[in-house]
Amino acid sequence: MNNYIPNEVKDLTASKQRVMQNVVKELENTSRRSKHKWRFVVISAVLTISAILFVFNEILLENEQQSATEIQLDFTKPTFSEEQGLLHLHGVTLGDSQSKVIERLGENYTIDDHEDGSVADFILDYDGIARFYFYQDKLETIIFMKVDKIYFDKLFKAYDGFKFLTSTTDNDRYIYSTETGQLLKATIIPNGDLYLYLMNGGKDLLENPDFPKIEQILD
Repeated sequence: MNNYIPNEVKDLTASKQRVMQNVVKELENTSRRSKHKWRFVVISAVLTISAILFVFNEILLENEQQSATEIQLDFTKPTFSEEQGLLHLHGVTLGDSQSKVIERLGENYTIDDHEDGSVADFILDYDGIARFYFYQDKLETIIFMKVDKIYFDKLFKAYDGFKFLTSTTDNDRYIYSTETGQLLKATIIPNGDLYLYLMNGGKDLLENPDFPKIEQILD
């Protein structure tokens, strides 16, 4: 029989407390790391969703602006302006690219290939009443058909640049840029419709013997 009796029994309370404190600290650290991790995940998700919503909103806004532009355009009443000698109808002028015309006027067009025998590479046709003729991707000629006569009368009268009538029986009206040679012609065809033509007349147009004689220069 073993008669060994230990002289002293160690007090393990302090050791147990240290172990428990270490365990508690590790659990707390794990909890903090988990919270930080979840916080990072949540922030990343919020940022990703925000970016998607921003892009989506930009696309919607662009489409709305495009639709608004198309709705506001009235091809029977083309807006007219002059900038540095360049004549603009509905914001486009001769020399503009196809992409610029489409950006300004919208995508509600059809493409005609030499249907009327012109030398243009192609023609953008809007609603059958506005045609834009391109050569080497540059706008060469613009034709607006069925223009509102009262509207153009007011426009022509209000224009304070160089304008004139010719001696033709149709009494065609012209707006001419002596700076660039661009010429806007307004004529009434036999069926009574008013047509507007924007073309390059040339800087020496007024000296051209083949051009109809000017009947009256208007102030």
